[in-house]
Amino acid sequence: MIIYGSRSAHIGNIPSKSVKCENCNSERTITFNIFRRHAHIFWIPLFPIGKTGVSECSYCKQVLRKNEMSDTLRIAYLKARNTAKGPKWQFAGLFLVLALFIFVGFSSSINKNNEAQYITEPLIGDVYSYKTETNQYSTMKVVSVSSDSVFVYLNTYEVGRKSSIYKIEKDERYSEDTYAYSKEEIKALYEEKTIVSIDR
Repeated sequence: MIIYGSRSAHIGNIPSKSVKCENCNSERTITFNIFRRHAHIFWIPLFPIGKTGVSECSYCKQVLRKNEMSDTLRIAYLKARNTAKGPKWQFAGLFLVLALFIFVGFSSSINKNNEAQYITEPLIGDVYSYKTETNQYSTMKVVSVSSDSVFVYLNTYEVGRKSSIYKIEKDERYSEDTYAYSKEEIKALYEEKTIVSIDR
């Protein structure tokens, strides 16, 4: 279950020197309490989605929301709201997402480099995930390697999505019939993306 929503963080108390309280006529007693809302997932803040606030008189304790303020008070409030700066931690989720994308891209690059080596230097136990002629996905496992050939067992199961291959990757699902490919054929299958990944 994904828990998401929005929350508010208090980002400042900004006193007003120009507006007096219209309830008790006290001067220099108005303070604007400013809050900034942010979206979150699993309580990790992602990004700010707006600021809000209230005015409060320190003398009579009257608290007003924006829609309750007079025109004069609202203008002062909007000015105070625009000057209030929020904490950088409200962008923490974006930084985490960015870091995740960088990590995934880096890992993918390393994996591709490894696969380029695996395809030219196959070892017993390598598992090739491949796309079948019926646009399904299955696997083949290397059981022997010679100077110019690769010998594999074929998985007898198929799945409809590449991301589901792990569900069929079990030893008991391989046929014991051995199939032979030249190393050049294996390389060609990889380059034409029939072999979609290699696990070692």
